[in-house]
Amino acid sequence: MSLVALGLAILTPTQTPSMVVRGGHSHNDYNRSRPLLDALDAGMVSVEADVFLVGGRLLVAHDLKDVKPERNLRDMYLKPLADRVANSGGGAYPGYSGTFWVLIDIKTNGAACYEQFKKELSEFYVLNSPKTKVRFVISGDRPVDAILADRGSYAGLDGRPADLDREPSIDPVTMPWVSDAWLSNFKWLGSGEFSVENTAKLNALAKRVHDQGRLLRFWGTPDLPAIWSVQKSAGVDLFNADDLLKLRKWSQE
Repeated sequence: MSLVALGLAILTPTQTPSMVVRGGHSHNDYNRSRPLLDALDAGMVSVEADVFLVGGRLLVAHDLKDVKPERNLRDMYLKPLADRVANSGGGAYPGYSGTFWVLIDIKTNGAACYEQFKKELSEFYVLNSPKTKVRFVISGDRPVDAILADRGSYAGLDGRPADLDREPSIDPVTMPWVSDAWLSNFKWLGSGEFSVENTAKLNALAKRVHDQGRLLRFWGTPDLPAIWSVQKSAGVDLFNADDLLKLRKWSQE
């Protein structure tokens, strides 16, 4: 399965956390004071970056009005991750055999953004070699046909529950994730009991996803241990978090 220049001193593997947070996903990671680095220091295994194609470069921002040339995917994520991987045996953390995920949420112009992403990724062989433990997933304005044509060799597809029923089916290398909006499925924000009906619905979706060899994630969840715990009990694989230290603390309890 293939999956702001920053100083190498900052990215040395000796500064990795003592415990990786299994399933820790840094929501809108680019908004942090130290994009990528804060997530690595907190032990996350997944980060999220929203991108726009502007002037032939993938710029990182939630809204087009906020893009800045210096805040680009290459310098904020690809280059520092390549440096990190080169110094830690192919992964983001020395001794950790799991995958480190980079979710790229394309805001508009999906096909063109994907082609530009492939060009930028090709500069860093270490991130696209068969031995790497870093994988990219495309979400948002997903160029589904282009990703399927590439069979996930550059990036996987962030699937939706409806994609589980596609014919012909998509293999789990090409579509490694399934994501959905929490509030579209469950009108529960951590107060009171998670109902029996909700539990059955969540368990059933997790089973469908896992039976096909994929990971399950929800977006739009508040940073509440009660919600993370319900998700964990059902087997949800990735936990959205804005407060990374809060998620880390919950994971250790």
